[in-house]
Amino acid sequence: MKRWLFTALLPAMIWANEIDAAQRVDLVAAQRLALERNLNLKATDFDARASEALVRRGYGIYDPRAAASFTEAESRDLSSYPTGGGSFELPKTVAESRVFDLSLAQLLPSGGEVTVGLDNTRSRIAAGPSPAINPSWRSQAYIGLTQPLLKGFGRAVTEQAILYAVQDRQVAVQEVRSQAFTLLSQVRDGYYDVLRYRDNLKYRETSVALAEKILAENRARVEAGVLPPIENLEAEVGLTQRERDLLEAQRVYRDALDQLAVLLNLPEGVEIADEELETTELSVNEEVGFQSALSRRPDLQQRLRRIERLEIERKVSRNQLLPGLDLGAGYGRKGLAEDYQDNLSSIEQDDLNNWQIGLTLSYPLGNRQARNELARTELLMKGEYARWQQLREEVRTEVRVAARQIEVNRKKIEVANRGRDLAEEKLRTLIKRKDVGLATTRDVLEGEEDLALARTDQIASLADYNRAVTEYLRVTGMLLESQGIRLAGLPDPERERPLLEMEKP
Repeated sequence: MKRWLFTALLPAMIWANEIDAAQRVDLVAAQRLALERNLNLKATDFDARASEALVRRGYGIYDPRAAASFTEAESRDLSSYPTGGGSFELPKTVAESRVFDLSLAQLLPSGGEVTVGLDNTRSRIAAGPSPAINPSWRSQAYIGLTQPLLKGFGRAVTEQAILYAVQDRQVAVQEVRSQAFTLLSQVRDGYYDVLRYRDNLKYRETSVALAEKILAENRARVEAGVLPPIENLEAEVGLTQRERDLLEAQRVYRDALDQLAVLLNLPEGVEIADEELETTELSVNEEVGFQSALSRRPDLQQRLRRIERLEIERKVSRNQLLPGLDLGAGYGRKGLAEDYQDNLSSIEQDDLNNWQIGLTLSYPLGNRQARNELARTELLMKGEYARWQQLREEVRTEVRVAARQIEVNRKKIEVANRGRDLAEEKLRTLIKRKDVGLATTRDVLEGEEDLALARTDQIASLADYNRAVTEYLRVTGMLLESQGIRLAGLPDPERERPLLEMEKP
């Protein structure tokens, strides 16, 4: 008997040790821990921060591009100038050169590019006919502009990669919100389940205690000859069944705690605060809920961001239908001297100006690539818009269903409360009747089981109602705001700051 008792109590002893190490939380704390510790949400947050890094990378097109080159060369050749003196042998020339160029280029939002630079060349004729200045430095300071006037013109074309990245970042931010919606729904539902199973566990413990009391009373009455021995057997069977139900209730409760601990990323376990399931008052309006969903639901916002991205693609594709007409312009000043400093001075002083301006026209005959790219983009836009409209109608239906579910669960709570009151009164009557010999042990045990079912139905109705409230807040897009959760700003790849923050209570 003692060995059987130890075996039966061992799971409860282990469970008690686990509870001592577990972290105790209420619903608000559970939601906060989920936002801070859940690994799936952290992964989505990293993705959003990576998308911001992509946006910042895109602006790198406006970083000035500096370039420098250095070349040293020697050239040996035959001169076309005769040496004179009747000799027909052509003289050899040896020319040495050293080239050092610097330039700085800047892309413009209009699609053009401005380039400034300084070219330097040192020449020396080591052998053969030589020029008047030998060695010599020749330099040119210049500024140039290339600007598309039709195809390739405009900020949308120039910054298309940035604009795509911005839209992708918005999609990633909405994905974080979507993950948070799913996570908070799971946490809240899991928390209500734990409350539900804990209440059921408490009642099962009370049920076992009542069965033990009945068995003790029956044994005393059987020994006194007041009751037949069959009543002892009825009480023992009833106690055994309730002990079995208690073990099952412990298992279900611990499983629910483990599932909640996984959502909160608490390997040491979790224990909930001492509170009971209650009816949360919520104002339900289908039209208000639908309008809220249109502006707050992350899945709808993601669809809109994809449509906006395709609109940018369409604008770029239309630009590619235009012929290429590019403006090219440049201005430079040259200098020439034996000394490099004199050479630079001559750039400022001498009237060695050079300029050029011109237009280049190009157009691919047929232009099938651009025409079909535009057609593809417009078809994708129509498909994405159709999906958005379909999702919009599905959201409307989800709001209606969630609103009806709340009303139904309100009624279920009322019915369950009356059923529990009736079962409690029935059990009290049966216990009194048994005390005077008008009811059997089986009658009392059956009455107690009816009460257990009524209590289970009542607590299940309360849990279902709270789950329905969570579902309504989710489908209307109000779940995060209702819990004081907001976006902390744009994702920042350089800071370890979560994208979602929960207000301090």
